[in-house]
Amino acid sequence: MLQSCCWSARLFDMQAIVLSRHDFKETDQLVSLYTRERGKVKALAKGVKKITSKNSGNLSMIALLEVAIERGKELEHLTKVQPLKVFGNIFLDLEKLTLAAYMLKIIDDFILPNEKDAKVFNLIASLFEFLDSTEKVGVLNLATAFIFKFWHCLGFGSEDQKLKVWFESEWAKINSMNFAKNDQQKIHDSAIRFAEYHSGRKLEKFSGNVKMLGLNIL
Repeated sequence: MLQSCCWSARLFDMQAIVLSRHDFKETDQLVSLYTRERGKVKALAKGVKKITSKNSGNLSMIALLEVAIERGKELEHLTKVQPLKVFGNIFLDLEKLTLAAYMLKIIDDFILPNEKDAKVFNLIASLFEFLDSTEKVGVLNLATAFIFKFWHCLGFGSEDQKLKVWFESEWAKINSMNFAKNDQQKIHDSAIRFAEYHSGRKLEKFSGNVKMLGLNIL
């Protein structure tokens, strides 16, 4: 938990990944971030839609960022955005981009602000690393594994031995799994049911269509 003195002025620099951005007034955006130090944080990026904004380009990246946030009267303000590592290859592949968008939307929708969890941060970063460095990916397998792994990070497991491979395996092993298309979809459907059961909320299936996600990451 942050000490009260930290809220009086500038908060310390944090490592962050952008989950979503939404327009707020004419030139500003409200940015949802997942940070290593505080978990999910929402902050106002003032003037970021201006052509001269230094932060605009950095917020458009799928990247590991260093950010600084200051307390405002009503909202926290994003004052610095510096890329630490850009996962540029994800943007060059529509399937990878769609999977990244799907993952970010789930985290943005199902995580409450200021609940720090290093396992969730590392899960995002590890999948970005894998997508960026791997030429061919099986996006449905990876989407299925992400759902199981994410809910496992939140403390939900299963006694079913068949599911352990999804909770515990590295991305490379999951990517190499071969299933018939119908079986692959059935496993994905079981991941959706697993998440919905433990969250009590509906979860959209992975469709492979980035526009259907309604997520502003570009």
